[in-house]
Amino acid sequence: MKHVKNILRIFMGDLKHIFSNPVATLIAFGLTLLPALYAWFNIAASWDPYANTKGLKVAVVNLDEGASIDSIFDSDIDDSAINIGEMIIDELRKNDKIGWQFVDKDDAMDGVESGKYYAAVVVPEDFSKKISSVLTSHIERPVLQYYVNEKKNAVATKITGKGVESVQQQINETFISSSSRVMGKLVNGYSDEWSTRKDTDRGDAISSLNEIKDSLNQLTDTIGILKGTLRTVNSLNDGVKGTLPDVSRMITSGEDTAQSARTLVDSTRGMSEIVTEGVDDTLDQITKTEETVYETFNVLGNISDTSADAAINTIKAMESMTSAMITQLNSFGKLLNDINTKLPVKLTDVTQIQQDIGTAVKQQQDLLGKLQSAEKTVKETRRLPSDMKDDIGDSLSLAYNTISDINNFYKGKVEVPLKDSLDKTYEALGTTAGALGSIGNLVGQIDTTLTSVNTSSQSLIEALDSSLNLINKSQERVDDMIHDVNKIADNKQLNKIMDIMKNDPEQFSDFMMKPADMQTNKIYPVENYGSAMAPFYTILAIWVGGLILVALLKTKVEPSRAEGLKLYETYFGRYLTFMLLGIFQALVVSLGDLYMLKIQCLEPGKFVLAAVIASIIFTNITYSMTVSFGDVGKAIVVVFMVIQVAGSGGTFPIQVTPKFFQMVNPLLPFTHLINAMRECVAGLYENAYWIDIRNALVYIPLSLLVGIVLRKKVLELNEFFEEKLSQTGIM
Repeated sequence: MKHVKNILRIFMGDLKHIFSNPVATLIAFGLTLLPALYAWFNIAASWDPYANTKGLKVAVVNLDEGASIDSIFDSDIDDSAINIGEMIIDELRKNDKIGWQFVDKDDAMDGVESGKYYAAVVVPEDFSKKISSVLTSHIERPVLQYYVNEKKNAVATKITGKGVESVQQQINETFISSSSRVMGKLVNGYSDEWSTRKDTDRGDAISSLNEIKDSLNQLTDTIGILKGTLRTVNSLNDGVKGTLPDVSRMITSGEDTAQSARTLVDSTRGMSEIVTEGVDDTLDQITKTEETVYETFNVLGNISDTSADAAINTIKAMESMTSAMITQLNSFGKLLNDINTKLPVKLTDVTQIQQDIGTAVKQQQDLLGKLQSAEKTVKETRRLPSDMKDDIGDSLSLAYNTISDINNFYKGKVEVPLKDSLDKTYEALGTTAGALGSIGNLVGQIDTTLTSVNTSSQSLIEALDSSLNLINKSQERVDDMIHDVNKIADNKQLNKIMDIMKNDPEQFSDFMMKPADMQTNKIYPVENYGSAMAPFYTILAIWVGGLILVALLKTKVEPSRAEGLKLYETYFGRYLTFMLLGIFQALVVSLGDLYMLKIQCLEPGKFVLAAVIASIIFTNITYSMTVSFGDVGKAIVVVFMVIQVAGSGGTFPIQVTPKFFQMVNPLLPFTHLINAMRECVAGLYENAYWIDIRNALVYIPLSLLVGIVLRKKVLELNEFFEEKLSQTGIM
């Protein structure tokens, strides 16, 4: 009981000091009003922002030249021309939700860049034409140009974007309506023609099918005559074959005569490919050797005393490969010259490549001399001068490029003509040998041809028999088609479809433009945006109120009044003053929300209770952090507020925030207290309100732990920091 009296004595002393001093009383009144002003101004400013969007200027430019839908259907229908751009302008003139400005393109672009307009919408010249292409085989997607100045205001761009989406929806509805109206008129006309011409068309179709039957009967007679003619031809062939002599001996003689020539040609066949492949391999080997020299030089690096011996060995290896390269190039040139001289017609490109080979040999000899000089220099100085190294590198690059050019020139201009020339030589030999054999076979082919004619005639007779069977089946199918035509004309389902197609085209187009309506059913409706944001700004204002209290009021009891008292007695004695002022702040801001701003609130009593509980929790947190950690505690409280503003889901849904804020969201007192107030504003769901209050009250024992238990541990440390900060003269 004594402890309670000590706590109350400090509390009552604080009240006496406040109300006995007019200035202190005025400050206390201001402390209770300031948080409310913060909340009220923000709620009022965001009361219904989407009702005033007509002040947002958006430029609209129409360059559309229009299109005609009836030309697509090759018809002549009134009211089929469409101009989507003009329709957009007409609809936007009726729309006052956005400040639409109808200007030319230059004015629109200049206005967006200067900030005169928040955005601009440009309808291009071919917009209607491209959107109508959906009714053709070549579809082109139209593009509505939208320019937005995102620098001017972040939220405004979202609002104007919604306005442009409504323009896009209007475009879709307009086109669907226009195209559906034209198609409806076409279909309507076809349905009328179906009703009037149904019987006439049926008679025409049956008459055509009967003509097909007559043609098939005539074809049957023609096939019979053709079969008789083929049998006569077979009899004549048999008579001719009897007059031919025995030709088997002639065929054998012709084959023996050609055998020796054919054997010689076959033994040399494929030599052209072997020769060209050998030349190709030789040139590839030369190129690979040059690449090896080039790569060896690149890994030479900087030469020092320790690496000089290794560098000398490397240069010697390059000298050996360069000498081998010279030998290979000379051999390659001689090989090409020998082949070219043996050809019936010499290849001029071989002469060119031989000149290039001579140039490459000179370059390799020059490179060899430079490598030998480099070897001598490294032996004497244990270094390789940079100018000498660069000179060798340039010679290597020149030699490598020359050999690459030779390789490319051979494969591009020499290899194929060379192989073709060799192939033609061997083909000429093969043709001569083949002619000798064909003389003996010529007589034998006469007998074979006559036999083949008989066989073909018999096969054709059998094919004609098969055709007769197909014709008979086709006649049966024609009879079935005549039956089906009569069924189609009398079909009840088809006639019903044609009746549906007679519907009013205008009614059809209206339905296609908007085939379904949407009925919005609001669950827990909120009248305006200000009422929806009231929980967030109210809770934020109460926290700000707690910050103001610890910023202007002392958290520690004067030593003269705290003498002989326990630490927790002075803690609770001064905290009661903070709590009382905080409760007044909560009452002012919550009652002002309800009865001055008149926000929507279905549970006003619970709304005020949530505000009072929020104030008790927040003042306890801010007071505990400040009394324990001093100015550092105030900074921690500010950081905690910043995290809660972003992570409580008070403005944006927490699901669209970064992962960190989604993780801390359930751990923040703002989250639960804002949710509790939302229950009061829009309507209660089971026990959600009391669950949120319970979750928020968890922070009171945590803050008491900081303010009483941890305070003993950090008291001396705080005094040390405060003494050092006071010595600076500015803190």
